[in-house]
Amino acid sequence: MHILILGYSNLFRRRIFNVLVKNSIKFSIASKSSKVKEKKAYKWYTNYFKALHHSEADIVYISLANSHHYYWAKKALEKGYHVIVDKPLSKNYLQTKNLVTFAKKKKKLIAEATFFNYHKQFKEAVDFVNGVNNIKFVNANFTIPLPKKDSILMSKKLSGGCMMDMGPYAAAVPRLFCSGKLIKMERVIKKNKKGLIISFSIFCQFKKTTYHGFFCFGGEYKSNLVFISKNKYVELNRVFSPPFDQKLTITLKNKNKIYKKKLKKENVFENFLRKIKQSLNKKNYNHFYQIALQDAKFRDKILLNN
Repeated sequence: MHILILGYSNLFRRRIFNVLVKNSIKFSIASKSSKVKEKKAYKWYTNYFKALHHSEADIVYISLANSHHYYWAKKALEKGYHVIVDKPLSKNYLQTKNLVTFAKKKKKLIAEATFFNYHKQFKEAVDFVNGVNNIKFVNANFTIPLPKKDSILMSKKLSGGCMMDMGPYAAAVPRLFCSGKLIKMERVIKKNKKGLIISFSIFCQFKKTTYHGFFCFGGEYKSNLVFISKNKYVELNRVFSPPFDQKLTITLKNKNKIYKKKLKKENVFENFLRKIKQSLNKKNYNHFYQIALQDAKFRDKILLNN
């Protein structure tokens, strides 16, 4: 495997670089802004077009500002690469559908890099309540301190904002943990003076599951998920950004008994990449196509009339 990274982002340096080095995966980097070259990169490019034209990579990983995701994903597919894109894959369902349709035509993988759920804590939680079908209520809370004004996250031009950053998580939760057809959705969306979404809350009633989520820029850091079944309760912490170098603890309650379980360290990006490899080996990309389409459609529902 050889991966071409478009964009030498903080995310790449924090969460991806070490996984590639640890697993001896060859990677090249294309960066327009970085003045310091990564010494362990196989090749370094300063122009994205030239990188796509000359690279010997199998996969392009797009780690650019959100506003550039669709354009460069399309270009990479045109050049015959498999493509992984930092969340969100694109701005909306229509763009996502176009990319998936094109990827199918080219017989290539396209996947959104939403990988928080590749952690053992979720299997532990679901097993404890005896399966997803027994989950009656899900509550998600993801809050981070307000990003700095010059952050990409706060740039309307670069498609920043809470919905673009956290919307993929909000959409993944019901896909993974809610059962039955969506019956109704209520939403509250707040924007700053520039019209950028800085928080949103949703209340969803599925046939078998009630889902409430609150996602926000501005506040004390929280990244929690709660499952409730008929007689059981589960609380997970550090859900949407699980650290790879720390053990996580989940809280389990069965009737009146409460106990905590500590889990081993786990690298969710490494687990995600393993799933990507399996998909490539089997030449079956439908799993990632469906995730991309389903999550994009749910995000569009949240944004209805906004």
